Amino acid sequence: MSETVETAANDVQVNERLQSIFVETEYLKNYKSVNHVRDLPDIYLDEPLDLGGENSGPTALEMGLCALNSCTAMIMNILRREMKFDIGGVRFESTGIHDVRRAEMRRTGKLFSEVEPIAYHYHKVTQKVFMKTSEDGERLAQFKSEVERLCPLHALLRDAGVDVESIWIHEVS
Repeated sequence: MSETVETAANDVQVNERLQSIFVETEYLKNYKSVNHVRDLPDIYLDEPLDLGGENSGPTALEMGLCALNSCTAMIMNILRREMKFDIGGVRFESTGIHDVRRAEMRRTGKLFSEVEPIAYHYHKVTQKVFMKTSEDGERLAQFKSEVERLCPLHALLRDAGVDVESIWIHEVS
């Protein structure tokens, strides 16, 4: 793959820009799996007790929201430097609505695979960003727009057609 990408540096090759990431996941039992990432401690994913799991870790959908918040924070850090944007602190609260299908299974007696989901992914995601900054409203709006445009997880949700509501709360620093 030696295709040239049209960039400010026209000699940049696609294979110089695209980088693979790798994780390994081992299914353990019931809903529990363990994920191995680089040389980091193992990450266990599971379901809560009321859904038949052992509650030994977050669900995959909860990890998706964690990934959204962390990815947003990483892009904010990059843009903070580029835009010389003042950030005194940031925290996130995200909620994902998804179709667990249990109520429909109970009502109809159908199996999980027989219930047509409302959405195969998150039905809606609400991300609240609490930011301490001395920046004015116009700069904050520009910063928010750029963060959401450049964040790969925001793009993934947008491209999947997920209704994403992003609420930024300006906390004066």
